[in-house]
Amino acid sequence: MNRSELKVQLDNIINNLAKISGVDGCLIVDGNSDILSHNVLHDVDADLFGPMAHVITSSSKRLIKFTNQGELKRVLIESRWGKALFLHLVNINFIVLMNTKANVGMVMISSKNAAENIIELTQNLTPIQLDEQTLKISTDGKIVEKSRLDLISGETSETSSAESMHTIEIQSKEYKNQPEIENQAKEILDASIDVVKSSIPIIKPPIAFPKLKKVIKVPETDLERSELILTIYESILKAMSIGASKIMGVAPARGLTRKFLPTNECKKLLYGVDVKNNSTIDFDKIRENAEKIPLSERENSFIDDFTKIIAIITENYGKVMGYSAFRGMVRPEFKIIKESYGIVIDELKIKDKIHPELIDLF
Repeated sequence: MNRSELKVQLDNIINNLAKISGVDGCLIVDGNSDILSHNVLHDVDADLFGPMAHVITSSSKRLIKFTNQGELKRVLIESRWGKALFLHLVNINFIVLMNTKANVGMVMISSKNAAENIIELTQNLTPIQLDEQTLKISTDGKIVEKSRLDLISGETSETSSAESMHTIEIQSKEYKNQPEIENQAKEILDASIDVVKSSIPIIKPPIAFPKLKKVIKVPETDLERSELILTIYESILKAMSIGASKIMGVAPARGLTRKFLPTNECKKLLYGVDVKNNSTIDFDKIRENAEKIPLSERENSFIDDFTKIIAIITENYGKVMGYSAFRGMVRPEFKIIKESYGIVIDELKIKDKIHPELIDLF
């Protein structure tokens, strides 16, 4: 079955489910965070649901495992104006949005029936891996293997919060009593990474962050200045890719970055630029494009365009994983950037124009 035929059948399933009173829309998302089918309202940014679903189900699965509640069955997030039901169906994520009038029990039963059909239709897709990936972590000179979800959930007593605006109910297949865990949604969405400050370990994901040569003086020639600016921004964007990959996984991070790369707004630098399989932006192509810009214009052009690129990507990362989680995950790499380029970043006015959520990292 090709994608077009698959979409038609999935559309029929979610359109039937949407006929139930109180259901506002449904989404079916594959392992690359690409939407296979959806019927949500036009004013909802559907593209964000793929990475969000991965973060929420991954973190919830880790929470269930940590509390010995069995296997994750579904995640129900409740807010003041509605609910969102997340089901991880091996090869895809299935999301059902409800308003306050919905009969949750009826929707869950209907969603379960729909899920069985969806599983059968998507059985040939690549399975979504939630917590099998391990990362090498260096702490006090010792290298250990640790699940990426261990890092997301942040096994620390500081991860609790009494200020959540939502409640989250996590239901497992094996449990002594059905838990209703309140005040956890914000922690799961933000991954509680704001607690990792000076004690955060050095995390080495599949993307290697390069060693940076310290530069304390801005070069005098236009060519050398432009090359330095490119190198600085390459490091910043690579650090951002690493941070997103730590939280979402490489494939969802790549998908999210590709969706929101502002190619039309920054045509000179981003013409023909794609995102690599390891979720980093193809900087070789950016350098190739940069050489076509007149030398006298490069410095201002680079700073203006990269400011836009970073701002747009940061905004969308923040929507998906929360700014505090993202800052926590990029902090080690940004510390290296600051130690290597801090002085020239200030002199070149790069820091002054960086996104407000990132400026404190410098």
